[in-house]
Amino acid sequence: MKEPIILKAKNFDDMEDIAEKFIENGYKIMSADSEHIIAKKRNFGTIYIHLLLLFLILFVVSYNSLVLYILCMVYIGYFIFNLFKNSKIVLITTETVDEKGKPVKFNNIENIDYS
Repeated sequence: MKEPIILKAKNFDDMEDIAEKFIENGYKIMSADSEHIIAKKRNFGTIYIHLLLLFLILFVVSYNSLVLYILCMVYIGYFIFNLFKNSKIVLITTETVDEKGKPVKFNNIENIDYS
C-alpha cells in the first residue's frame, strides 16, 4: 500500500472542506468521525494494459494452452497489484500526536495532487 497522505485540519469544518476537493476527484470516504476523515481512491490499472491482455486472452492465444493460463494469471496479478498497492489513501485529521504520543508528520497541502 502506498504511504497515506496525512493532512492537518483546524476543526471538523476545515476537514470537510479539504475532503470535498478529494471527493470531487473520485475519492470515496471510507471512515469519518469528529477527529479524522479517511478517503480512498482505488486504482485498477491502466485501461490500455487491460485491453491488451484481454485481447490476447480472448483472440490470440489458443484455448487449451499453457500460455493462456499464464496470461490469465498475469492479468489477475496485474489487477490485484494495482488494486491493493497503487490505490491512494488520504487521512485528514485534527490530531497532532499519534496513539504513542509521537508528533504526526503532515504533508504540505500546497504540494498535494488531488487526482
